[in-house]
Amino acid sequence: MVFALDSESGELLALPSPVESAAHCKPIDVQDGYWLFFADDGSPLEARFEHPRRSEDSIDPPGPFTLERPMSGRWLQERLEQVVSVNGYGLTRIDDVVETLKVNRAKRAAADNSWRRKGNA
Repeated sequence: MVFALDSESGELLALPSPVESAAHCKPIDVQDGYWLFFADDGSPLEARFEHPRRSEDSIDPPGPFTLERPMSGRWLQERLEQVVSVNGYGLTRIDDVVETLKVNRAKRAAADNSWRRKGNA
């Protein structure tokens, strides 16, 4: 699951996969910062474009994008005050999102700890 937050309207979309983000979010709007993306645990994701616009004055739209984890950024949990509505993946309320983030964060922490215990750290 991926969360996409419309920074203007406050709509939070819960999408089944990063691929779906491109279907719901225009690349030009993503590049202009209207959409913010988060993993299922709330960690930030950053759009990386295959063919970014060369300049702000360029009339060519950016190409397709993928979502990757940046080195830093604000988590969805830190942006919940911006959320006005929630749609998708069976989520309809902010409380549903908060619970989903807690569960997914716990799963990720457990997986990270398991990986470390196996001597992979």
